[in-house]
Amino acid sequence: MNNNIPWWGEVNLNKDSCLRLDIGPLSVAIEHSDYEWRIHSQREKEIDTDDNRLQKIIGQFSPCHYSDVARYIVNSSNNSLQLLPALADRPVVCRPVSPINLEAGASVILYVSTPIYVKISLVNHKTTLLQELATQRLSDTWFGPSTRSGELCYASITSGRLDLQKLPYRILRATTALMIQNNADDNLLFERVALPAPLLSLYAAKNGQLWTQNITLTREDDGDFTQLKLGKAPPNTLLVNGPRENAGHGQLIRAFSAIFQ
Repeated sequence: MNNNIPWWGEVNLNKDSCLRLDIGPLSVAIEHSDYEWRIHSQREKEIDTDDNRLQKIIGQFSPCHYSDVARYIVNSSNNSLQLLPALADRPVVCRPVSPINLEAGASVILYVSTPIYVKISLVNHKTTLLQELATQRLSDTWFGPSTRSGELCYASITSGRLDLQKLPYRILRATTALMIQNNADDNLLFERVALPAPLLSLYAAKNGQLWTQNITLTREDDGDFTQLKLGKAPPNTLLVNGPRENAGHGQLIRAFSAIFQ
């Protein structure tokens, strides 16, 4: 399958047919029989990978050798299936290749990529989510100034890059341009940043690359708070999926320690 051809969208899967989707290390097979749907899945690797494999096949065959299977009984014989990419349901903690010192008044753009999920839904008079599968399993991490103040996040192995050309293309990841502005009177040293993935929408470029809107983080004069502003859609892209959570007016004020460490 050509990587430029989107794997997402609605699919008509007739009774006794099967859809197989391979995306990076994740392999999914979906069976349809009468009022039952079976979703088989497995990952070849549980670690970060540059695997850009993409394959989607529809036919009459039976999946085998999958490690996990989930069965769903429904009350209609609808054949319409929807596949969509989605971002993580928690913030994802990313880090630059090495810690960055940002002097007072300076700004920098950091490009980060985060793994996507595959959302599998039935489409009739309404959309019913059956299952979400992460293309890469992320580990849990606590992000905050103490064990009492902070939130549970995911940890991403991938490092942020200052040069977009040095960020490898990965079909199972979405890229975010993160602008950091230091308006405080002292230097900003950051080693990790919590990307608010649930607030972001997904967009696709013509080459199949997934993007989110850009984010601007502004450290205010007092140094204790950060202004988080969500940008518009990247140029020459189309909306694929909206955010998991509503960001209100698109501009938030967060505690400094909730964004940077």
